[in-house]
Amino acid sequence: MDKAVFLCAGGDLRQVYMCESLCALGDVYALGIDGADEVKTISSAEDMPEKADILVLPVLSGGDSLDIGGEKISLERLASQVKAGGLVLGGKISAEQEKLFAEMGLKTEDYFKRESLAVKNSIPTAEGALMIAMGNSAETVFGSKVLILGFGRTGKCCGRLFKAVGAECAVSARRPEVLAQAWTEGFETFSMSELADNIGRFDTIINTVPAMILTEEVLKAAKAGCLVIDLASMPGGTDFAAAKRLEINAIHALALPGKVAPAAAGRLIAETIREITDERGITNCRQKTN
Repeated sequence: MDKAVFLCAGGDLRQVYMCESLCALGDVYALGIDGADEVKTISSAEDMPEKADILVLPVLSGGDSLDIGGEKISLERLASQVKAGGLVLGGKISAEQEKLFAEMGLKTEDYFKRESLAVKNSIPTAEGALMIAMGNSAETVFGSKVLILGFGRTGKCCGRLFKAVGAECAVSARRPEVLAQAWTEGFETFSMSELADNIGRFDTIINTVPAMILTEEVLKAAKAGCLVIDLASMPGGTDFAAAKRLEINAIHALALPGKVAPAAAGRLIAETIREITDERGITNCRQKTN
């Protein structure tokens, strides 16, 4: 049986490690991705010696092109190198981009929407938050008071990690059942409606909620010199302009897995791709054996 052929285009250091892991599943061609072992590097999409079964794209920012090495390359041009009925995988694929691929006879799937990847990515995200906290304070995290806003995948990992290194952690959330879960893990808890009354006790506030939580009114009640680490996707949950006026160090820390642990983050994407190909029954995409 012929091996699966991957065309991986663009991205950051995560994609280098992703490509190396994908080599266990088939033949990997890389465009705009340098330094990956066992990967066949090409300088243009048209250099593909054969059509790919799977096109793997990085996190997309919208539009109909991808910036690769300073050059704008159209998604249509990349997708033209995929076999009819092939698969396009990427992060944050828009409805317009999905429509483009569909019109070319290709299937699509957004690997960032996979729950398994979201859960696994919460670990390097939490470690990145800890690094930020350590690098932006003259005090130790041990013994400091840390407030976690939200107790989903990322909130749980942050709470557990900061607690493990000796921080006194509390959790604030809207839903009573979420607060109950945090309470069973030994965290102090209080409702978001009580945030303004409690925020002044904390040295570090970590927001994971993708909604405006840390308003100017709430930030006015925060402790002088506190640190805000906002992990929520754009536009975040913090009034950053107000934080600046109030001289609060508020950091919008996005895409931490790729910044603090690109090797692990790349392998996680490759593992997710393996899950997708298994589920779709792509039989020529199997772990190679010696």
